[in-house]
Amino acid sequence: MKQISHVLQSSVFILFTLCSPLQAETTKPTTEVGMYGFLNVINGTSQLGNVTSDLDISFKDLLENLDIGFMGFVQHRKGKWSFIGDLFYADISTGGNLASSPILTLSVDATIKQTWAAGFVGYEVYEQKSGDTKLTVDVIGGVRYNNLDVELGANAAGLGLVTSASRNRDENWVDGIIGLRGSYDFGNGWAASGWLDAGKGNDSSSYQIMATTSYTFANNIKVYGGYRAYNMKYSTDAGPRFFEIDATYSGPILGASYKF
Repeated sequence: MKQISHVLQSSVFILFTLCSPLQAETTKPTTEVGMYGFLNVINGTSQLGNVTSDLDISFKDLLENLDIGFMGFVQHRKGKWSFIGDLFYADISTGGNLASSPILTLSVDATIKQTWAAGFVGYEVYEQKSGDTKLTVDVIGGVRYNNLDVELGANAAGLGLVTSASRNRDENWVDGIIGLRGSYDFGNGWAASGWLDAGKGNDSSSYQIMATTSYTFANNIKVYGGYRAYNMKYSTDAGPRFFEIDATYSGPILGASYKF
C-alpha cells in the first residue's frame, strides 16, 4: 500500500501546487452522465503457475461470447474543479469441444469477468479563449480498482463415464493515478479532447490513452467517438499459485451523454 499512498500524495501535491486560489464562480455547476461502447481487442500474455498463455482476442470474438457488459461515466464540474467516475464491466463465457471421437469427448468452458472502476479529481490549470473557441488543460489524480475473475471448467465423457474439474482465480488490485486531460471547444458544437494517465500499485501498473471528437446538440445531448487504449500489468504470489497478466485493451470508443 505504500506505493499507492505515495502516488496519491504526489497527485494531491501536484494539484494544490499548480492550482491558484479559487476565484468567484462565473458559471453554474454542471453534471454529465453517459454510456459508451468500447469496441476493443485484447493483446498480451498471462501466466498461471508454470503455464503461460498468449492473449489475442479480437472484437468479433468478444462480441460473440459477451454475456453482459456495461460501460458508463459521470462527471461533475464546478468552476475549475471536476469530479469524474468511470466504470467498465464485461462478463464473457466461451466453450467447445477440444477433441471428439466415438469413444471420447473432451470439452472446456471458460468464464471471464473483468471490472475496472476509477474515480478522479481534476483541476483546470490552463485556459485560452479566442473568439468562440476555448482550450483547457486539467491535471487529474485518483484511483483505479481492477478485478479479474477467471473460471475454467473441463469435462471428459467416454465409455459411459463422465469426469469434470474446474479452476478459479479471482484477483483484485488498486492503482493510484496521475494524468492530464486537454479539451478544445470549436464553439460550434464540435469539440476534441485527449486524456493520458499512468498508475502504480503494490504489484501492478497501468496507463491509459484516449482521444475523442464530439458534437453537442442544442438540447445538451452529446455524441462522441474516438480511440482508447488501456494497459494493465499485475503479478502476485509465487510457485504453483503464481499469477501474472500483461494485457492491452485497445480500439474505437463510441458513446453518448447528457449534461444538466
